[in-house]
Amino acid sequence: MALKTYFKGTKGLLFWFNVLLALAALVGIPYLAFELLDTYTHHGEKVEVPNVVDMQGYDAEKLLDEKDLIAIVSDSDYNERKKPGVVLAQMPKPGNAVKSGRIVHLTINRRGEAPARMPDLIRNTTVRIAERQLKQMGFNLTPTQYVENEPKDLVVGIKQGMTNVYGGEMVSRDRALTIIAGKGIVVDSLEMDSFGVVSIDGGFNVEL
Repeated sequence: MALKTYFKGTKGLLFWFNVLLALAALVGIPYLAFELLDTYTHHGEKVEVPNVVDMQGYDAEKLLDEKDLIAIVSDSDYNERKKPGVVLAQMPKPGNAVKSGRIVHLTINRRGEAPARMPDLIRNTTVRIAERQLKQMGFNLTPTQYVENEPKDLVVGIKQGMTNVYGGEMVSRDRALTIIAGKGIVVDSLEMDSFGVVSIDGGFNVEL
């Protein structure tokens, strides 16, 4: 009897109001969440990717921004037939339909000289020959660095900045190279004078 009374009158109205409120929340909150998610992810909204190949990078970025797309320079290459700074390739390709806000990756034509393949010079030639060959290839050189206990003037390494470079690698000609060469090998020697005294490098004398 007490339970029936609870569903009648003011208490009953309050009960059913709370039930309806709970149902509304149960249905409404997920619906609102899906609506907001669709808005955030541009659900169903498509944009055709424009062709920005051969455009200067800043012009391509401006055009993509107008289409509500995001331009990101993700790579660079060198093409001597193209102007420096132009777009060589893009991904996604032109004409693809994508969601607005999509990132478009661009490959830009690098400014400066084309890279060159490093010849195999390390431990194969002398400083003088290596300098002549690298200069003929268009490389700038910093002063040669010398290291102890390596054959004199033998090329034992080549660096570009702090990076070692080796034969066969494609190397930028926009940055100078540094040749590392041997200063000479120190060999301990024994010398005997006319009195039978052996002189050892380091200042010690031993009488035989």
